[in-house]
Amino acid sequence: AGAGVAMASVMHSTRLLPAGLTRRSRPRGMLPKGAVMFRRQAAVSMSPHASTFEVLPVLEYGSMLHDFDHFVLDLERACREVGFFVLAGLPPQTVATNNRVLSVARAFFELPLAQKQLNGYMHSPQFRGYMRLGVENTGGRTDQREQIEFCPEEQVRVTSKTLPVFERLRGPNQWPEQPQEFRGAVEEWLNTMEDLSRKLTQAITASLGLDRHALRNMFEEPFFQARLVHYPARRDTHVAEASQEKTDGDGAGVGAHSDSGFLTLLLQDDVGGLEVLNGAGKWVAAIPLEGSLVCNLGEMLQLLSGGAYLSTVHRVIRPSARSGGRLSAPFFWNPALDTVIHPLVGASGATGELVSVEAAAAAGGGRSDHASNNVLSSYGMNALKSMARSHPAVFARHYPDFHCLADGQVVPRE
Repeated sequence: AGAGVAMASVMHSTRLLPAGLTRRSRPRGMLPKGAVMFRRQAAVSMSPHASTFEVLPVLEYGSMLHDFDHFVLDLERACREVGFFVLAGLPPQTVATNNRVLSVARAFFELPLAQKQLNGYMHSPQFRGYMRLGVENTGGRTDQREQIEFCPEEQVRVTSKTLPVFERLRGPNQWPEQPQEFRGAVEEWLNTMEDLSRKLTQAITASLGLDRHALRNMFEEPFFQARLVHYPARRDTHVAEASQEKTDGDGAGVGAHSDSGFLTLLLQDDVGGLEVLNGAGKWVAAIPLEGSLVCNLGEMLQLLSGGAYLSTVHRVIRPSARSGGRLSAPFFWNPALDTVIHPLVGASGATGELVSVEAAAAAGGGRSDHASNNVLSSYGMNALKSMARSHPAVFARHYPDFHCLADGQVVPRE
């Protein structure tokens, strides 16, 4: 197995790009010599098979730079058995950038609601801007959080029946005027997270037994999503053990779900609340560690790996009244919108374990409480599926010519 296998399994709707070649260096539609492709249905059901882990594995940033092969072995195990890991020992400059973005996030969320609503996302066909408490849902349950969302800054594409509907996700961000340092701090953080995501993508690619640059063409024009999130404290004065098991009402910050993209990097404050579901059905706390990020795999990576790597279910428990609330900043690292992903076949991990046709055929994405949460091989459609389900009012307002089916597909209205 090698880079050719990977590139044969990662397609763009406009062209196929093998490792080492740019978009301008190869004619449309040509496969690299000797490439093997395994095709599958456009949608696959999601099924978890995480191990019975009790804690999240911790990987050191310095090891990724100075002991890459050892880091890759540890990373592969984390991807196969957990689908989550903590990246610890971040550089001081990265820690400072992270602290700065949490500081401006706190200042923004402390503004009056009317001022935050000036950047309300209901006006955005791209689902960007401020979302007040209670407007988003996960798995059909209302999330108890407020947030502001950003994606790559782009021009709006002219709506056309010849363009895929996910092209409507391109467009501008909504930047608050206050606090004054908000945009600068967020853009610095976005750049820092993109650089770190590229490093991690190389390590993940190597962990699949491929050349570390084999997937870089997927991310020439990445469509990241990023959020600053505030979870208000619960109304009660204590958190009983039973309330920790609640997944609706006042107990849930975000319901159980798996992420729709490739890789998520989560910055969180010291309050905690993120929980990860292990193979025994137990929720495991992602305990905050200073100077670190919590990383988890998305549905696109589980699909690409043929089900060998896990997109594990997780949720956020709303913080206790004593906590004063929780801040987090997830950065969702995703391929280009027009990327279509098929499972790798014949690729080996760093341990030499091959991905078989059978494993690829059974590959899913993870699981959520939504009974029909299917993974679509088109990243753009998988992303739009997630947004349409989580924000039905925005979808109905800006996509009146489409509707979202029970299986997650977004299709034209007749």
